[in-house]
Amino acid sequence: MELLLAEKNPNPGEIRVDQLVETPIGSGFGASAAGAVSAVYAVAAAASFKATKREVALFAHRAEIIESTGLGTVSVIYDSAGAGAITVPGEPGVAKFINVEVPRETKIVTGYLAPFDKKDALFSKTVSEKINRLGSEALKTFLADPTLDTLAREGERFSRNLGLESPEVKKMAQTAKSSGAMYASQNMIGYSVHALVDHHASAKVAKSLRDLSASIRVDTFDVGKRKAGLVRPSRS
Repeated sequence: MELLLAEKNPNPGEIRVDQLVETPIGSGFGASAAGAVSAVYAVAAAASFKATKREVALFAHRAEIIESTGLGTVSVIYDSAGAGAITVPGEPGVAKFINVEVPRETKIVTGYLAPFDKKDALFSKTVSEKINRLGSEALKTFLADPTLDTLAREGERFSRNLGLESPEVKKMAQTAKSSGAMYASQNMIGYSVHALVDHHASAKVAKSLRDLSASIRVDTFDVGKRKAGLVRPSRS
């Protein structure tokens, strides 16, 4: 918001933004990117700035880079929905995203334990080099067969070979798969997992994760179809 206001309006007066965040923060769910995008969209709308969605999203993207809180997530979520992969990195409007077809009854079951400080990983040269190498291999495989199965399978391979999974995270992924999930892997990056599940098995997978520990937060989601945008409250 500071970056946006410094460029668009140096003297905005008093601005207060209240955010309701229902997704675990710092756990690879994209909460920081969603929070940044929603904040700049709200401020731009409140201040009546004349700018496109992409132009406003740029400030959220830059903030994520400065704070080392994201991995380019803003470049996708500001104007995309569904499942897929970033095939060309970059800022909003430059990054390219390929969607994959998702069966209508597919669910995502997630398990969350604790936040993960991304700076520990992003500032490590060894980890960064490993991320780039494994990511390039996964992307090459995905581009050869851009399907949901390939995306999920490569996600499993990436998280397993990256080596950031704690014993608890490994156990959650194994439990999800043994109870009916098609695929399950660590969130990038968090002490959390996401499992791809047919709707018939979603309740069983969710229960199996809850049964592991009372400390695990478990949620079940559909694959989203709505793009990010300003929601204007009813005044009736």
